[in-house]
Amino acid sequence: MKESELNQKIDDSVDERVDAKINALLEEIKTGMGEKVKDELQEQVNDVLAQIKPDPAIVEADEKASQFKSGGEFLSAVYKARNGRELDNRLTYINSKGEAKQVPDVQKTAGHMEIGDDSQGGFLVPEVYRNDLKVIALENAIVRPRATVLPMTSDSLKIPVVTDTTHASTVFGGVSATWTAEAASKTATKPTFGQMELTPHKLAGLTYASDELISDSMVALEPLIKWMFGSAWGYFEDDAFLVGTGAGQPLGIQNCNATINVLRNTANRVMLEDLAEMYRQMLPTSHSNAFWVINPTVIDDLIELGSGNAADASGKNLVWIDRVQDGLLWKIFGRPVLISEKMQAKGTAGDIGYYDFRYYLIGDRQPITIDVSSHVAFATDETCWRFVLRVAGQCWPQSSKTLRRGGIAQSPFVQLSAETS
Repeated sequence: MKESELNQKIDDSVDERVDAKINALLEEIKTGMGEKVKDELQEQVNDVLAQIKPDPAIVEADEKASQFKSGGEFLSAVYKARNGRELDNRLTYINSKGEAKQVPDVQKTAGHMEIGDDSQGGFLVPEVYRNDLKVIALENAIVRPRATVLPMTSDSLKIPVVTDTTHASTVFGGVSATWTAEAASKTATKPTFGQMELTPHKLAGLTYASDELISDSMVALEPLIKWMFGSAWGYFEDDAFLVGTGAGQPLGIQNCNATINVLRNTANRVMLEDLAEMYRQMLPTSHSNAFWVINPTVIDDLIELGSGNAADASGKNLVWIDRVQDGLLWKIFGRPVLISEKMQAKGTAGDIGYYDFRYYLIGDRQPITIDVSSHVAFATDETCWRFVLRVAGQCWPQSSKTLRRGGIAQSPFVQLSAETS
């Protein structure tokens, strides 16, 4: 298969997966709704899907960039362009607004490329090379490979939400059914819809390579840049998706309004009773897709996990392991356990979470770009490489919902609080 055909299949596959994931979640949300509710929500989601088609300029730029035979050849072209040697027509410059600028439109003056006043963009990384970076990033990423990822072609993407906070008297924010006598009048009810807005934030990273390495071989430079950028991208993105404040960065799951904080049984500990309560407050339809995520400092509590409130030294039935010789089966109530240092330390709110990541939305506004400068570290004979991307992220539900009877709230995002019951 030709590389251009492979890229096209990748693009088509991404489009299909986005549509399929959105529609699957939509069907789950619509379960039990009346036809009017389903039609109204479907219409709003269709408007969103119409906005997330790939930018034609970026698609065209990808086609040109696919002509690079390797990542090393691409890096070499960027280096030569920035050092005034030559401008490769396969390069595309993406400015800080996410707009594609073809190299023939860029003026070459005084031995460097003149990009107006823009200094925060970079050269579009070819799709195949971007996929390599993603593979490295996703090996360590918790959220992105399990979340709902949407392409963004503008600096704002409005997503419809059903305002459903309590089932005390209605469902779906206002839909009610009443038992009535024959020929009695009926009261019209309707659901309440709201909107959430995805706003992208910039993530940038720097790394340095010696001038000798660059002079020796761009082929040797490629794996270094790929590993450094791929790992850093995945790490800091993941950190924001989990614990981000929403101020200049994505809003992380731990800070979303929909996230439920369950009071713990014992201060600075994780007990079986805590896990049971977290499990019951998970949205019932999310159990088959949810993951437990823990900080490494919680591991010892899980290994020593027992039922009852007896002292650690006696009277406790271990429920995690049968024998010390056996390997650990990292599951709680049948669901996988993921270990990440990005979660909070033991005893802090969010040291352990039970999350259905499908309800976390990621908006990719600007594909990853790379730029280079030989001036930043001139005194140490090093060349500075920079990557930039723009990404949005926040929880789709805007609140948890309180059950009609029982008084507890449920959500696709549940975690342990620092406070005790």
